[in-house]
Amino acid sequence: MKTFVSISLAFFVLFSTVGIAKTTHFCMGHAMKSELGFGEKHLDCGMAMPMGHSENEPDNQKDPNSCCENITEHLQVDEDVQLKKSEIKLDLNFALALAQVFIFGVDASPKENPKLPHYLSPPPVEDLHILYETYLI
Repeated sequence: MKTFVSISLAFFVLFSTVGIAKTTHFCMGHAMKSELGFGEKHLDCGMAMPMGHSENEPDNQKDPNSCCENITEHLQVDEDVQLKKSEIKLDLNFALALAQVFIFGVDASPKENPKLPHYLSPPPVEDLHILYETYLI
């Protein structure tokens, strides 16, 4: 399970830094097809279409003489990801205690059997046989 999560997070970091392009084909103002990829894709519905527009270009206005157009959106994280490595420092005392307890099964704490004094219960206040009228015959 840990390997699956690690691989999933690695792919997430990879795709967020590389970026993804989403190309949508509009025909008569309606979205017909959409595809994801690493670059722009040419989508076609079979009708006449002028050159595709990019989302960031100023001429992203729809041409009234055409019925189709491709619009590409580039999705990418703006920040640079810097992964940090953590160093594991193993203390010698901790390592010895870990080996002693888990590998050898030795418990360093002394086992004490506490001796408790015998407890005498108080005598009953009423005679329960007579109170509940139960007699052994």
